[in-house]
Amino acid sequence: MLSPNNFFINLLNHYNSDLIENIKIMETLNNSKIARLATVDPANKQPYIVPVVFVFDGNNIFIPIDDKPKKTMNSDQLKRVKNIQKNHNISFLIDTYDDNDWNNLAYLMIQGKAGIVNVVNDKDTIKKAHFLLSEKYAQYKKQVVEMGDTCIVIDIQKTISWKYSPN
Repeated sequence: MLSPNNFFINLLNHYNSDLIENIKIMETLNNSKIARLATVDPANKQPYIVPVVFVFDGNNIFIPIDDKPKKTMNSDQLKRVKNIQKNHNISFLIDTYDDNDWNNLAYLMIQGKAGIVNVVNDKDTIKKAHFLLSEKYAQYKKQVVEMGDTCIVIDIQKTISWKYSPN
């Protein structure tokens, strides 16, 4: 049986490790420029994965449906959008790879629920996403690419992270 002092120390160590892990997750979300978004194709139940840019506001992840060239001009016709409209479950992956030093190998996988917002149904969210995106990506700030009026919003449900450790 743990003494009250040992119990408190164990609890504090557990809290600190959770706090440190949460700080690392926030740093990864704030510093990474690209991720992969996985949705589920409802027709064949297969994963559908695309590279995306994103921002994190401390609670949610925002992925723009911007005006870069795509196969369809209508954002509602994009496969990732159609998949999310039918199934809100997503995975979101940020990985770190260093060809010269595998001590830097790491990933952060997020499982969550995604929704589609646009200027018609949530103008404030779009304005916040646009502001954060223009702060993170020079291409948006310089208006090399227009951000569009739709974005994917991810509510984080679970995080899974890994970092290479030789021991």
